[in-house]
Amino acid sequence: MKNGLLFIIFWLLACPLAWAQLPNGNPVPPNLVEGERLFRLHCARCHGIEGAGGEGSNLARPVLKYGSDHESMMTIIGDGIPGTGMPGFWTLDPVQTAWVAAYALTLGELEEETLPGDPERGAKIYQSNGGCPACHIIAGHGNGIGPELTFVGDQRGLEYLRNSLVRPADAQSQTSGYQNYLTVRVRSASGRVEGLRINEDAFSIQVRDVSGKVHSFRKDEVREIEKIFSHSLMPEYGTTIPALDIDDLVSYMMSLRSEQ
Repeated sequence: MKNGLLFIIFWLLACPLAWAQLPNGNPVPPNLVEGERLFRLHCARCHGIEGAGGEGSNLARPVLKYGSDHESMMTIIGDGIPGTGMPGFWTLDPVQTAWVAAYALTLGELEEETLPGDPERGAKIYQSNGGCPACHIIAGHGNGIGPELTFVGDQRGLEYLRNSLVRPADAQSQTSGYQNYLTVRVRSASGRVEGLRINEDAFSIQVRDVSGKVHSFRKDEVREIEKIFSHSLMPEYGTTIPALDIDDLVSYMMSLRSEQ
Protein backbone atom coordinates (compact mmCIF):
# COMPACT_ATOMS: atom_id res chain seq x y z
CA MET A 1 0.00 0.00 0.00
CA LYS A 2 2.83 2.35 0.92
CA ASN A 3 4.70 1.60 -2.31
CA GLY A 4 1.52 2.22 -4.31
CA LEU A 5 1.00 5.58 -2.65
CA LEU A 6 4.61 6.58 -3.33
CA PHE A 7 4.19 5.64 -6.98
CA ILE A 8 1.06 7.79 -7.31
CA ILE A 9 2.83 10.76 -5.70
CA PHE A 10 5.84 10.30 -7.99
CA TRP A 11 3.60 10.06 -11.09
CA LEU A 12 1.71 13.23 -10.20
CA LEU A 13 4.96 15.13 -9.70
CA ALA A 14 6.53 13.77 -12.87
CA CYS A 15 3.56 14.40 -15.13
CA PRO A 16 2.71 18.12 -15.35
CA LEU A 17 -0.47 17.41 -17.30
CA ALA A 18 -1.79 14.95 -14.72
CA TRP A 19 -3.64 17.61 -12.74
CA ALA A 20 -4.45 20.99 -14.24
CA GLN A 21 -5.78 24.05 -12.47
CA LEU A 22 -8.80 26.14 -13.30
CA PRO A 23 -8.52 29.96 -13.16
CA ASN A 24 -10.00 29.83 -9.64
CA GLY A 25 -7.19 27.53 -8.54
CA ASN A 26 -9.29 24.37 -8.20
CA PRO A 27 -7.52 21.23 -9.48
CA VAL A 28 -8.94 19.26 -12.40
CA PRO A 29 -8.42 15.47 -12.44
CA PRO A 30 -6.83 14.18 -15.67
CA ASN A 31 -9.08 12.90 -18.45
CA LEU A 32 -7.13 12.75 -21.70
CA VAL A 33 -9.67 10.34 -23.18
CA GLU A 34 -12.44 12.91 -22.84
CA GLY A 35 -10.01 15.64 -23.93
CA GLU A 36 -9.32 13.74 -27.14
CA ARG A 37 -13.04 13.21 -27.78
CA LEU A 38 -13.77 16.91 -27.33
CA PHE A 39 -10.75 17.87 -29.44
CA ARG A 40 -11.98 15.73 -32.32
CA LEU A 41 -15.47 17.16 -31.96
CA HIS A 42 -14.55 20.85 -31.75
CA CYS A 43 -10.97 21.26 -33.01
CA ALA A 44 -10.15 18.56 -35.57
CA ARG A 45 -12.01 20.28 -38.42
CA CYS A 46 -9.29 22.96 -38.50
CA HIS A 47 -6.34 21.31 -36.77
CA GLY A 48 -6.72 17.77 -38.13
CA ILE A 49 -7.58 14.53 -36.32
CA GLU A 50 -3.97 14.09 -35.19
CA GLY A 51 -3.42 17.82 -34.68
CA ALA A 52 -1.10 18.07 -37.69
CA GLY A 53 -2.81 21.18 -39.06
CA GLY A 54 -5.06 22.18 -41.92
CA GLU A 55 -6.97 25.41 -41.82
CA GLY A 56 -5.52 25.77 -38.34
CA SER A 57 -1.94 25.45 -37.09
CA ASN A 58 -0.01 22.25 -36.61
CA LEU A 59 -0.20 21.37 -32.91
CA ALA A 60 1.85 18.18 -33.22
CA ARG A 61 5.22 19.87 -32.71
CA PRO A 62 7.39 20.46 -29.66
CA VAL A 63 7.21 24.28 -29.58
CA LEU A 64 3.99 26.23 -30.12
CA LYS A 65 3.84 29.95 -30.84
CA TYR A 66 0.65 30.17 -28.77
CA GLY A 67 -0.51 27.94 -25.94
CA SER A 68 2.92 26.77 -24.84
CA ASP A 69 1.63 25.75 -21.40
CA HIS A 70 -1.64 24.55 -19.94
CA GLU A 71 -2.78 27.93 -18.65
CA SER A 72 -2.20 29.78 -21.92
CA MET A 73 -3.72 26.92 -23.92
CA MET A 74 -6.89 27.13 -21.81
CA THR A 75 -7.06 30.89 -22.44
CA ILE A 76 -6.74 30.38 -26.20
CA ILE A 77 -9.43 27.70 -26.27
CA GLY A 78 -11.78 29.85 -24.23
CA ASP A 79 -11.10 33.26 -25.80
CA GLY A 80 -9.63 32.49 -29.22
CA ILE A 81 -6.80 34.49 -30.82
CA PRO A 82 -7.84 37.95 -32.06
CA GLY A 83 -6.96 38.66 -35.67
CA THR A 84 -6.77 34.98 -36.61
CA GLY A 85 -9.24 32.28 -37.56
CA MET A 86 -9.07 30.80 -34.04
CA PRO A 87 -12.44 31.35 -32.29
CA GLY A 88 -13.23 31.01 -28.61
CA PHE A 89 -15.30 27.99 -27.59
CA TRP A 90 -17.89 29.29 -25.15
CA THR A 91 -19.75 25.96 -25.38
CA LEU A 92 -17.01 24.24 -23.34
CA ASP A 93 -17.18 24.58 -19.58
CA PRO A 94 -13.93 25.22 -17.63
CA VAL A 95 -13.36 21.54 -16.84
CA GLN A 96 -13.85 20.51 -20.48
CA THR A 97 -11.54 23.32 -21.55
CA ALA A 98 -8.88 22.00 -19.16
CA TRP A 99 -9.23 18.50 -20.62
CA VAL A 100 -8.93 19.73 -24.22
CA ALA A 101 -5.92 21.88 -23.32
CA ALA A 102 -4.18 18.94 -21.65
CA TYR A 103 -4.82 16.70 -24.65
CA ALA A 104 -3.73 19.37 -27.15
CA LEU A 105 -0.39 19.71 -25.35
CA THR A 106 0.23 15.97 -25.62
CA LEU A 107 0.10 16.27 -29.42
CA GLY A 108 3.46 18.04 -29.37
CA GLU A 109 5.21 15.37 -27.33
CA LEU A 110 7.14 14.26 -30.40
CA GLU A 111 10.78 14.37 -31.34
CA GLU A 112 11.75 17.21 -33.67
CA GLU A 113 11.71 15.89 -37.22
CA THR A 114 15.10 15.78 -38.95
CA LEU A 115 15.32 17.73 -42.18
CA PRO A 116 15.83 15.23 -45.01
CA GLY A 117 17.79 17.68 -47.17
CA ASP A 118 19.23 21.18 -47.51
CA PRO A 119 16.63 23.96 -46.97
CA GLU A 120 18.82 26.64 -48.60
CA ARG A 121 19.16 24.57 -51.75
CA GLY A 122 15.44 23.84 -51.53
CA ALA A 123 14.71 27.59 -51.53
CA LYS A 124 16.69 27.96 -54.77
CA ILE A 125 14.84 25.03 -56.35
CA TYR A 126 11.52 26.55 -55.28
CA GLN A 127 12.38 29.89 -56.92
CA SER A 128 13.83 28.32 -60.06
CA ASN A 129 10.71 26.22 -60.58
CA GLY A 130 8.31 28.73 -62.11
CA GLY A 131 5.30 26.69 -61.07
CA CYS A 132 5.85 27.19 -57.33
CA PRO A 133 5.66 31.01 -56.98
CA ALA A 134 3.06 31.05 -59.74
CA CYS A 135 0.59 29.29 -57.43
CA HIS A 136 1.79 29.89 -53.86
CA ILE A 137 2.55 32.92 -51.71
CA ILE A 138 5.49 33.07 -49.30
CA ALA A 139 5.85 36.26 -47.24
CA GLY A 140 3.82 38.29 -49.73
CA HIS A 141 5.60 37.05 -52.86
CA GLY A 142 3.87 34.86 -55.45
CA ASN A 143 0.27 34.21 -56.48
CA GLY A 144 -2.46 32.86 -54.24
CA ILE A 145 -3.99 30.17 -56.43
CA GLY A 146 -2.93 27.41 -54.03
CA PRO A 147 -2.43 27.47 -50.23
CA GLU A 148 -0.16 30.13 -48.75
CA LEU A 149 3.13 28.62 -47.58
CA THR A 150 4.53 31.44 -45.41
CA PHE A 151 4.24 29.39 -42.20
CA VAL A 152 3.62 25.93 -43.69
CA GLY A 153 6.32 24.45 -41.44
CA ASP A 154 4.07 25.31 -38.48
CA GLN A 155 1.07 23.62 -40.09
CA ARG A 156 2.46 20.49 -41.74
CA GLY A 157 4.73 17.60 -40.91
CA LEU A 158 7.41 15.98 -43.04
CA GLU A 159 5.31 13.19 -44.55
CA TYR A 160 2.44 15.48 -45.51
CA LEU A 161 4.81 17.95 -47.19
CA ARG A 162 6.49 15.16 -49.12
CA ASN A 163 3.15 13.74 -50.23
CA SER A 164 1.98 17.21 -51.30
CA LEU A 165 4.83 17.23 -53.81
CA VAL A 166 4.73 13.58 -54.89
CA ARG A 167 1.01 12.74 -54.60
CA PRO A 168 -0.79 16.08 -54.21
CA ALA A 169 -4.29 14.70 -54.79
CA ASP A 170 -3.86 12.23 -51.90
CA ALA A 171 -2.42 14.91 -49.60
CA GLN A 172 -5.24 17.31 -50.46
CA SER A 173 -7.92 14.73 -49.69
CA GLN A 174 -6.45 14.31 -46.18
CA THR A 175 -6.73 18.03 -45.45
CA SER A 176 -9.69 19.13 -43.33
CA GLY A 177 -10.10 22.25 -45.50
CA TYR A 178 -9.50 20.51 -48.83
CA GLN A 179 -12.75 21.75 -50.34
CA ASN A 180 -11.24 25.24 -50.28
CA TYR A 181 -9.10 23.94 -53.15
CA LEU A 182 -11.68 21.88 -54.98
CA THR A 183 -11.02 21.47 -58.70
CA VAL A 184 -14.02 22.15 -60.92
CA ARG A 185 -14.61 22.11 -64.67
CA VAL A 186 -17.31 24.34 -66.08
CA ARG A 187 -18.61 23.87 -69.62
CA SER A 188 -20.38 26.85 -71.13
CA ALA A 189 -21.28 28.04 -74.63
CA SER A 190 -17.88 29.74 -74.89
CA GLY A 191 -15.84 26.66 -73.92
CA ARG A 192 -14.51 24.87 -70.86
CA VAL A 193 -12.79 26.37 -67.82
CA GLU A 194 -10.87 24.31 -65.25
CA GLY A 195 -9.65 25.74 -61.97
CA LEU A 196 -10.25 26.12 -58.26
CA ARG A 197 -13.71 26.90 -56.94
CA ILE A 198 -13.44 30.13 -54.98
CA ASN A 199 -17.14 30.72 -54.34
CA GLU A 200 -20.46 29.03 -55.05
CA ASP A 201 -24.10 29.54 -54.18
CA ALA A 202 -27.41 28.26 -55.51
CA PHE A 203 -27.27 30.54 -58.55
CA SER A 204 -23.61 31.07 -59.49
CA ILE A 205 -20.09 29.72 -59.25
CA GLN A 206 -16.71 31.48 -59.46
CA VAL A 207 -13.57 29.66 -60.61
CA ARG A 208 -9.92 30.77 -60.60
CA ASP A 209 -7.86 29.16 -63.38
CA VAL A 210 -4.13 28.37 -63.18
CA SER A 211 -3.23 31.79 -64.60
CA GLY A 212 -5.04 33.47 -61.70
CA LYS A 213 -7.95 34.75 -63.78
CA VAL A 214 -11.36 34.55 -62.11
CA HIS A 215 -14.33 33.34 -64.16
CA SER A 216 -17.91 33.88 -62.95
CA PHE A 217 -20.82 31.80 -64.26
CA ARG A 218 -24.55 31.80 -63.73
CA LYS A 219 -25.62 28.22 -63.21
CA ASP A 220 -28.66 28.50 -65.44
CA GLU A 221 -26.38 29.51 -68.33
CA VAL A 222 -23.80 26.69 -68.17
CA ARG A 223 -24.05 23.22 -69.65
CA GLU A 224 -22.17 21.29 -66.97
CA ILE A 225 -20.34 21.78 -63.67
CA GLU A 226 -18.03 18.90 -62.78
CA LYS A 227 -16.53 18.74 -59.30
CA ILE A 228 -13.40 16.58 -59.13
CA PHE A 229 -12.74 15.54 -55.54
CA SER A 230 -9.86 13.18 -56.40
CA HIS A 231 -7.87 15.68 -58.46
CA SER A 232 -5.41 18.45 -57.64
CA LEU A 233 -4.14 21.22 -59.90
CA MET A 234 -0.79 20.74 -58.16
CA PRO A 235 1.60 18.81 -60.50
CA GLU A 236 2.98 15.46 -59.32
CA TYR A 237 6.62 16.47 -58.98
CA GLY A 238 7.67 13.01 -57.89
CA THR A 239 7.81 12.03 -61.56
CA THR A 240 9.66 15.14 -62.80
CA ILE A 241 12.03 16.19 -59.98
CA PRO A 242 14.91 14.05 -58.63
CA ALA A 243 14.42 12.53 -55.18
CA LEU A 244 17.26 14.63 -53.70
CA ASP A 245 15.57 17.80 -54.93
CA ILE A 246 12.32 16.66 -53.33
CA ASP A 247 14.19 16.24 -50.03
CA ASP A 248 15.56 19.77 -50.33
CA LEU A 249 12.14 21.23 -51.18
CA VAL A 250 10.56 19.44 -48.21
CA SER A 251 13.32 20.77 -45.94
CA TYR A 252 12.75 24.30 -47.22
CA MET A 253 9.01 24.09 -46.53
CA MET A 254 9.67 22.65 -43.06
CA SER A 255 11.85 25.68 -42.35
CA LEU A 256 9.02 28.12 -43.12
CA ARG A 257 7.85 28.86 -39.60
CA SER A 258 6.64 31.81 -37.60
CA GLU A 259 8.96 33.29 -35.03
CA GLN A 260 8.73 31.52 -31.69
